[in-house]
Amino acid sequence: MIRLDYYVRRKPDLSVDEFQERWHGSHAEIWKKHADILGLRRLIQVADMPDDPIAVAYKENYDVGGEAYDGVSNAYWAEAAVLAKALETKEGQAAWSEILEDEKQFIDTGRSMISFGINHPVINPRGKVEATKDSEIMKGIYFPPGLPHLSIEEIQRQWIAVHCGLTHENSYYSPNIRYFQVHAIEAESTRHLFKDENAIIAAMRNDRNMRARPNHFGHAEVWSSMEDFERSGENPRRQELFPLFKADIVSFSDPSKSYFVVGKENFVIDKDIYTMPLPVPPGPDC
Repeated sequence: MIRLDYYVRRKPDLSVDEFQERWHGSHAEIWKKHADILGLRRLIQVADMPDDPIAVAYKENYDVGGEAYDGVSNAYWAEAAVLAKALETKEGQAAWSEILEDEKQFIDTGRSMISFGINHPVINPRGKVEATKDSEIMKGIYFPPGLPHLSIEEIQRQWIAVHCGLTHENSYYSPNIRYFQVHAIEAESTRHLFKDENAIIAAMRNDRNMRARPNHFGHAEVWSSMEDFERSGENPRRQELFPLFKADIVSFSDPSKSYFVVGKENFVIDKDIYTMPLPVPPGPDC
């Protein structure tokens, strides 16, 4: 599975309501229209709700100090080769161009960011955990930049080896019902494994006058409810453990330049990601 994450900021002349109406409305319909042409299996939009109590709690707990984003979209393919093949066709190119031209009408593309990533589940209970509009659950997306003296490989190793371990070992005390790490594929050591992804992302950023975020290693996704937050906050063991999480976070990232989008999941497209034939490993000549 490969996912395309779009961290979005609206054009400055648009209100939040105007942006969300366009994003959830006509723009989502364009993606729906072209989903089959592009081989897209799932598209989720999360519009930021900065005043929600869970959003406030997350930002306070993690000392968030970066500039706000208006939302994040997550688009999924079984593998990037599906999208790459689609973009070689006239129909795929026309679909991609229509999406881009519509974006430029309401998204400040130069101040937004796009990245390909891979899911690493850390807390993932059986059954669906979704922050739909009729649920008490909220979804949070946290993306701090990595520290400049560390490589992306070093950051991702610390994140999955230590931070993932802390979270997994102490999941009982966490306010998070579900927690994924989404690792960006920007590392130099793995670029040869992601040739399709890197070619696509470079073209997408160029088309949008967008620069890569320095030391972007990925983001965390969490699902929680106010009830779970309150339960966790009242637990003495959680209070003892949380300084460990914060100490580890600042060892590889900069919370002062981070942001925490919190909102509801809008499932624009929701299909099974894997179908036959399944992706297979590349051959020795690839």
